Amino acid sequence: MFDPWLAGSGFVVGVLVGLTGVGGGALMTPILILVFGIRPTLAVGSDLAYATITKIFGSVQYVRRKQVNFPYVRWLAVGSVPSALLGVWVVSPWLDRTGIDVEHLTTRLLGIMLIMVALLAVAEQWLYSGRLRDSALIRSEAVQRQYKEPILIAGGIVIGLGVGLTSVGSGSLLMAILLLVSELDLLVLIGTDIMHATILLGAAGTAHWTKGNVEWSLVLALLVGSIPGVWLGSRLSQVVPRAPLRTALAIILAATGFKLFTS
Repeated sequence: MFDPWLAGSGFVVGVLVGLTGVGGGALMTPILILVFGIRPTLAVGSDLAYATITKIFGSVQYVRRKQVNFPYVRWLAVGSVPSALLGVWVVSPWLDRTGIDVEHLTTRLLGIMLIMVALLAVAEQWLYSGRLRDSALIRSEAVQRQYKEPILIAGGIVIGLGVGLTSVGSGSLLMAILLLVSELDLLVLIGTDIMHATILLGAAGTAHWTKGNVEWSLVLALLVGSIPGVWLGSRLSQVVPRAPLRTALAIILAATGFKLFTS
C-alpha cells in the first residue's frame, strides 16, 4: 500500500540531496530504521533498489556529456561488485549461522558509515581544494603509475562490502578515493562516481532482492517523493548557502551514526 509519509520523507531527503550533494543512502536508510521502524536489512535493500533507479537517470546524463572515465569505472567495479555480492550472499548468512544478530550488526555498521560520511562532508573542502590531492605523495610516480589501479580495486572492495551491508558509501567515500588518486576534471570524477554507483547499487540491490530484502511499495513511495525533491533542491542550491547547510547536515549524520552504533 502506498504510504504518503514515506513519499514525504523521500521528498525531504531529495531536497537535501539536491541542496548539499550528500548521498541519499546516508539520509534515507536511517530514517527508514529510526522513524518508520523498518528492519535494517529491509531498509538497506529497499534503499539500494530506490537509489539504483535514481542513479540510472544521472549516469545517462553524464555519459551523454562524455564525462565518465570508463577505465576507472571498470577497475572500481572489479573490486566493488564481487565484494557487495559476497557481503550479501556469503558474509551475512555466515554471520547469521554463527549466532550473530545480523539486524543489530547492520545497524551498528550503518552507524559507523554515517560517521565516516559526516567526517568526509566536513573535510570535503580540504580534499577539493587540492592541498592533499596535489601533495608530493599523491602525485608521486609510484601512486600515479604503479599503484593507481590496485588502489581503485582495493577501494572498490571496501566500499562494495560497506554498500552491500549498509547501502551507504557509494558516493562520499568513493569520491574521496577518486579525488586523491585521480588527476581528472571534477565533473568527470562526479560522472565516474555516479556511473560506478549505478552498477554497484544495482548489483547489491539485486542481491538483497533475491533474499527478500526489497519492498517495492516502499521503493515506489520514495521515488514519488524524492524525484521532485531533488529537482527542487537543485534549484534552491543556486540561492541557499551550501557550506553552512552541509556542515549542519554533517553534525546530524554524526549524531545519528552515534545513536545507531550505540543502540
